[in-house]
Amino acid sequence: MRHTIIIGGGITGLAAAYSLQKESHGAIAVTLIEGSQRLGGKIMTARAGGFLVEGGPDSFLARKTVTLDLCRELGLEDQLQPARAGKFPTYVWSGGRLHPLPMGVRPMVGSRLISLAGKLRMAAEVLIPPRELDGDESVASFVRRRFGSEMLVKLAGPLMGGIYAADPERLSLGSTFSFLQVMEKKYGSVLRGWKKARGGSKGGRSMFLTLRGGLLQLAEALETAIGPGVVERGVQVAAVLPQQGRYEVVLEDGRSLTADDVVFATPAYVTADLVEYIDTALAEHLRAIRYVTTATVSLGFREQDVPRALDGFGFVVPRMEQRRINACTWTSTKFEGRAPDGHVLMRVFVGGAGAEAFAELTDDALVALARQEVDAAMNIGAEPVMAKVFRWTKGNPQYEVGHRGRVEEIEALAAKHRGLYLAGAAYHGAGIPDCIENAQAVVRQLVGKYGISHQAATGHVVPAAAR
Repeated sequence: MRHTIIIGGGITGLAAAYSLQKESHGAIAVTLIEGSQRLGGKIMTARAGGFLVEGGPDSFLARKTVTLDLCRELGLEDQLQPARAGKFPTYVWSGGRLHPLPMGVRPMVGSRLISLAGKLRMAAEVLIPPRELDGDESVASFVRRRFGSEMLVKLAGPLMGGIYAADPERLSLGSTFSFLQVMEKKYGSVLRGWKKARGGSKGGRSMFLTLRGGLLQLAEALETAIGPGVVERGVQVAAVLPQQGRYEVVLEDGRSLTADDVVFATPAYVTADLVEYIDTALAEHLRAIRYVTTATVSLGFREQDVPRALDGFGFVVPRMEQRRINACTWTSTKFEGRAPDGHVLMRVFVGGAGAEAFAELTDDALVALARQEVDAAMNIGAEPVMAKVFRWTKGNPQYEVGHRGRVEEIEALAAKHRGLYLAGAAYHGAGIPDCIENAQAVVRQLVGKYGISHQAATGHVVPAAAR
């Protein structure tokens, strides 16, 4: 029997192990190795004082149906929960007050967030000719070119850069918001393209889905489906060595395992250290993918201690405001059941590109920072009844300009080594659906190499050449 070792027990590694078992019909033995005692990676759900707190992602995009399909397959359909529907705005903290994010022509005209000159420049986007040059450019370059600087610093920068904890001046448009490039080329204008897209879309549905008991339910369901005897927790991989057409996976507890195939579902810099003995050039390319540190601080308050209604999903903070936080999600508004009766829950985002020092503060200092910033934005002087910090050291890969080309070079180098596969947030998307899709694509490639058909369910592996 062929043996595949998957290194990394985050959502990518779990999805790969589950998919490989399913697609190989048991013809490939699977071992999943996770260095920590827990599975799920950045998916982390905790209960504290009656609050349901997410430490990493709190939802996934509904339009990327791979996660939805997987939840249904794992029996989690009754746990699926959309974000609250209705007119819940996002706010922008600017000039000492929270401004509703203007969505549409009328809200933009009446908004005090953007100056008259800024509004006129944004409206002139329809007159700006498409970029003639092909190739990647930064999000900042694109937005500035088409909509002007004020749109960049007050809206697009905090919103688009915030998703990736990235600097918009370095963030790759082609690897993150490529649909904007498509609109520019196809319609000659993003505004015209957006109007066409909205005209054909069905409103009223939430863009985001989560699980009622927290997203850790997905990781736990995958672990259950994978079954016993597959996962090794709490053991680090020291090195991966080539061995006569196979691989020797050396563990830090002194053991060695042999595999026909190895799937690296670890951060790029971790993978780089593990493949150093296989391909130094590959390791060097992997280390070129930069990571930044972020943190979240979840705060629970009594509802009576919050002066303003939490009538939106939260607010983002432009860098020009020179604040110490990037955003704040009003979690108990976004999703039902996240706070006990009479209480509210919010989550403050800290760190990322250019602000990592804040995320590296002690937990107590982070809680104090978050309280001070929330008080400044919303006038909440009361003590929180619950505070919980999650820190993600070098947890966010940076999709910088030219990222797609770098990934192509990495995958070309990896393809030279039979049985070596790379997957995870560093390559083709950092969201939960992206990681699952990447894992499934790698599994299809691996299984296809052996030509395993449905007949493998009976224990017979049928090579493609023999069919």
